[in-house]
Amino acid sequence: MWNCLRRRAPSRRSRASELERAYRSVFLCPDGETVLADLAAECGIYQAPPVDLGPRESGYLDGRKALYARILSMIRIPPEEHAALQAAARLETLPDFEHEEDF
Repeated sequence: MWNCLRRRAPSRRSRASELERAYRSVFLCPDGETVLADLAAECGIYQAPPVDLGPRESGYLDGRKALYARILSMIRIPPEEHAALQAAARLETLPDFEHEEDF
């Protein structure tokens, strides 16, 4: 049986703090940080959207960014960690080079 918030925390107030705790335990660890950087790069949260996006594509991109913003709002990282996350996300968007040791 899948666990859900209502089973873990009976009151509305305890659900809010339990949900924040759960998000933080998932995303504020080395693997979670890697996933967050990948998600940020994948949804383009720190990049300008392409200029030729149609309304449907633009809405889709906005939805992806909104979901990522939800995660960020739940983990409440300080500004210096947010800057590090942005830097990690930008690294994810750089092209791979065949012979990186040559550079």
